[in-house]
Amino acid sequence: MGIVLFKADRVGLVVVIAALVAIAATVHLVVDYQIDERIKNIRMQGISFARTLSGVPYDQLVPDGERQGAAQVLRYSTGDENLAYVSIVDTNGQGVYENASAGVIVPPASLPNEPSAWLGETRGNLPNEGQSIIEFHAPLFIDADLKGFVRLGYFYPTAALSQGQLPFIAAVSLPVFLLAPLFYFLLRLEIRPLRAASQEISRVMDGEGYRRLEIAATGELGDFMRRFNSFVEHADKRIRTLESEHGQLVTSTKLLTYRKNRVETVLETLPEAVLILDESGTVTFANQKLGAMFDVTPDVILNQPPQNWCNHPDILQLLARYQTGNKGRNFTDTIRFSLDAVSERTIATRTYPLFSPTGPSSAIGTLIIFRDETKEALARQARADFVGHLSHELKSPLNVLAMYSETLLSDAGKREEFRIEAANVIADEVHRLNSLVSGLLNMTQIETGSLMPERSLVKLREVAQAAFDEAKSSAADKDMRFTFDVPREMNPVLVDKDLIRIAITNLLSNAVKYNRDDGEVMLSIDETEDAVQVRVADTGLGVSEEEAARIFEKFYRSQDDRVQAIGGHGLGLALTKQIVELHHGSLSLNHDRDEGAEFIINLWKESTAIKQAI
Repeated sequence: MGIVLFKADRVGLVVVIAALVAIAATVHLVVDYQIDERIKNIRMQGISFARTLSGVPYDQLVPDGERQGAAQVLRYSTGDENLAYVSIVDTNGQGVYENASAGVIVPPASLPNEPSAWLGETRGNLPNEGQSIIEFHAPLFIDADLKGFVRLGYFYPTAALSQGQLPFIAAVSLPVFLLAPLFYFLLRLEIRPLRAASQEISRVMDGEGYRRLEIAATGELGDFMRRFNSFVEHADKRIRTLESEHGQLVTSTKLLTYRKNRVETVLETLPEAVLILDESGTVTFANQKLGAMFDVTPDVILNQPPQNWCNHPDILQLLARYQTGNKGRNFTDTIRFSLDAVSERTIATRTYPLFSPTGPSSAIGTLIIFRDETKEALARQARADFVGHLSHELKSPLNVLAMYSETLLSDAGKREEFRIEAANVIADEVHRLNSLVSGLLNMTQIETGSLMPERSLVKLREVAQAAFDEAKSSAADKDMRFTFDVPREMNPVLVDKDLIRIAITNLLSNAVKYNRDDGEVMLSIDETEDAVQVRVADTGLGVSEEEAARIFEKFYRSQDDRVQAIGGHGLGLALTKQIVELHHGSLSLNHDRDEGAEFIINLWKESTAIKQAI
């Protein structure tokens, strides 16, 4: 409450302070005027006395016995309380005579050297009190010879008011002090309308609503109040309009934000990478898949130029074309490019113009879709390779069959030796075709999920022995060594007997086919806590590091001339891998061998398979 009263009466306080300041200034001027006048009187009196004493004979100035000197008479006859001392010194500054007021010590003489300065004044301080003095000096002569100097010292006037000056100060201060309340009263009358206006403005700012200010005022203030009311009425109408428009804008903004978020959510769920440009070619949206494709965040794509996040010239050229406002942006464009040479990823872009709902003929932006066609490209290439390999594999035995069938119909086919050879060759080629067709059929059934393994408890030693004996008999004409290292006592395994035999047979067949004539083929089975492990090793051509990543692909064969010279269709390892994986096992190549190749089948036990699944 005290703070409020202080604020309400601060104008009155300012008026009182201003009056006191005016009175203080008046007193200060009066005192300064009095000091100036006293200094003038002292200078007039001091110079006059100094000249008078300078003209008095020297022997009359200094007291002699009972006779008083002129200097002594002057000290007592003037009755001036400002006169501090009278002193006579010789030319060396030594005191000859001095007469000073009580408690005053005459300061040492500082005499001028030049004749032009013999008559003059100096300013100094008393040694004992430090009080300022004004000293007047004049030369003393005897027969035109300089005998010494007379020194008159006066106290420097200070600021002080006498009792006689108080009525004058009171007479000057009273009107000033009495005018302050009158001025304050008139000022309060003038600012009362302004105070009422201020209160009304505060009420409006507090949200209590607008109303006209009915304040009685005349003159310029009355005109101001009328203009103020008109201004506030106009502002109130404008505020109401803006509030209505603001409410509509907030609603529209929320609706647009909702629609924008919904559209961006849809764009984020698309399997393709999406980039949206506005009509000036500036990027306005990029989903997470586009950022992952270029290994940056969407914020980088939105806030930085394309050169900072893309280094592919085709993409930069495409984006630059849409930044130039080219009319060709209304047509769709398709670009295919490889994202980098290492991964060999094939990306296709498809651009679509975005048209305004109100103006279908004018484009307001561009939608660019980046689609990773790597899998499709690989699938197309795989299909082409599959057809090529299959055609080659089918054509070779068919050509052999056609050739021998034609020869058998000719005269050369009547010979017994040729008929036996033809029968053997035809049987081999039929077996080759049967193996190829069976392998393709099994792989197709596995890939389509139509082939389900018929599992049963099987003694793996017997299955391995049968496949081993078959491989050994196929290499009877070769000087090879065969090693069979399988424990006699093994726990039965839950597998499809026929499929597992095909897998082991394929590995043994490759070990025989790609081995040297005096090489060795080894089949071993070990049982561990986690799996039953089948190993097939040979001392043949081996597998290079570059080929190791592709040997399990369908129809893949090494480019080595020694491998190409040996017949084969490239389905054995691929089919074996699918059969093993169908049993939830794994097929791998042992890279630690220095000679030949070793393939390892891991048939996981049930507990290990469950752990791996978890």
